[in-house]
Amino acid sequence: MVKVINRIGKEYNDFCIIVGKPKIGKDTWIGYFTIIDGSGGLEIGEHCSIASGVHIYTHDSVRWAIEGLKKDHVRYSHVDRAPVKIGNNVYIGARVVILKGVTIGDHAVLGAGAVVTRDVPSYRVAAGFPAKIVGKVVIKNGKSTIEFFKNKRGGNLNR
Repeated sequence: MVKVINRIGKEYNDFCIIVGKPKIGKDTWIGYFTIIDGSGGLEIGEHCSIASGVHIYTHDSVRWAIEGLKKDHVRYSHVDRAPVKIGNNVYIGARVVILKGVTIGDHAVLGAGAVVTRDVPSYRVAAGFPAKIVGKVVIKNGKSTIEFFKNKRGGNLNR
């Protein structure tokens, strides 16, 4: 894993926000206007492409808002956190949102605008809101293709 450098060292561009201490594999591209929240634990594999406008969250404050909890500025117990793990060789399309606790397998593709609320297995294509499995990645003789499932409404993420 490489060290995340943002301001002066500039491993990633100045137009993305990186919070916490995510582990990011080598040869991973993080596009402009992305939000990378590593506060709850974030691991991104090697050779991933994260397009512009992607948001990856490892926390939320839903309980704080709906239960009227008091803010805890010491332990932040009003915030729920769960790690996100993104495998190797993953493509994440523009404006995808990945929520806390999700695991994305190796060689997965997330279509632009998808909202990922559940795990996506390796070699699968997920798209939509909420994201559903709509196809698979096939790699033969070093060439990749995407085969979409016939059910255009998507499938079960555990397919």
